[in-house]
Amino acid sequence: MKKVNLFIGTLSTGGAERVVSNLSLNLDKDIEKKILLFGQKSRIDYPYEGELIYLDRDSYSNFLSKLKVVLSRIIAVQKIKKIDKHATTISFLEYPNLINTLTSRSGRSIVSVRNHMSTKHNNGFKSKLWNSTIKYLYLKADLIISVSEEIKRDLIDNYNVNADKIKVIYNSYDLQGIREMAKEEIEDKYSGIFNHPVIITVGRLNKQKGHWHLIRAFSKVKEAIPNAKLVILGEGDLESYLNKLASDLNIIDDVHFLGFQKNPFKYIVRSKVFAMSSFHEGFPNALAEAMACGVPVISSDCKSGPREILAPTEFDNENIDYQIDKKRYGILTPVCDGSKYNSKDAISIEELKIADSILSLLKDEKLWNHFSNQSQERIKDFEISKIIKEWESVI
Repeated sequence: MKKVNLFIGTLSTGGAERVVSNLSLNLDKDIEKKILLFGQKSRIDYPYEGELIYLDRDSYSNFLSKLKVVLSRIIAVQKIKKIDKHATTISFLEYPNLINTLTSRSGRSIVSVRNHMSTKHNNGFKSKLWNSTIKYLYLKADLIISVSEEIKRDLIDNYNVNADKIKVIYNSYDLQGIREMAKEEIEDKYSGIFNHPVIITVGRLNKQKGHWHLIRAFSKVKEAIPNAKLVILGEGDLESYLNKLASDLNIIDDVHFLGFQKNPFKYIVRSKVFAMSSFHEGFPNALAEAMACGVPVISSDCKSGPREILAPTEFDNENIDYQIDKKRYGILTPVCDGSKYNSKDAISIEELKIADSILSLLKDEKLWNHFSNQSQERIKDFEISKIIKEWESVI
């Protein structure tokens, strides 16, 4: 019998966590599955199949106790691998990948790289540390899975990883399951929002997602369509800043922070436009899941993922046109500059492009229908029954 250890910190809130959930539910039933989590207090927000194994016994509050926990995790994973040398351990995200590579001698180890690392880790001491682990430790893994061709290119060009050691496996989606969940009714307290044209986004409220640019772009949308609403699903450190920005722009009554939702699809399917303003991604689940809901999508052309999804024939183009192109599967916009603008700053060219793209979809029903159809057509390429076979082939 084949055996796999899926190693991730938690099963809550994130895209990588949802991927682990989907893998555990959809891998062949004859594969024995274990899911390695950090601590017993780890949130479980996603469904799963298999045995949960918690690595931590202690919590940590200072540097020494953090170091102790890291060492205990390494020892725990090492023991798990030695007990069953026939199991393949697949890790997701930086911390699990670090531990997986440090214990690679104890059992077959695969790391999954889910972000454009040279963009994510581009400054500061901590970034240097992570870049060093990627460059020197990932080589110890038996295989590296990247979720996009652009990430593979990044690993080769910036971390000197041998191309033969990397396999690209795109994220996959249970399209039927998403559409069933999308049928669920919205809570009464939120249902009134969706009686208006809603622009929606999903993602952690952190710097990577650039939500403040989307809020500022939405303020321009409001000038043309006064009853428009912006819905943001997610939790994070920037929530108070984003709230204040919306308040200072006098649109706080029309920007709705609904927190993390186990079922985002029931909100997405009732929205008119999905918009994403990220500075970097891997293979953005939220974007793909919006497409599965049949919603037209707008995304920054960040590295990596959006262009491979929305304009795959233009993947190798050094420069692309950011005009609306019906041959694409959605609308790409230039990446915003990341400056933390306030309400008094003039809207940037990139923010204006987001606003204009949203308005084009909201005002032109034929264009909206076209990109709704494009979303549903493209997402078929990532149906889980097709891609799960690639995962099974490496276990």
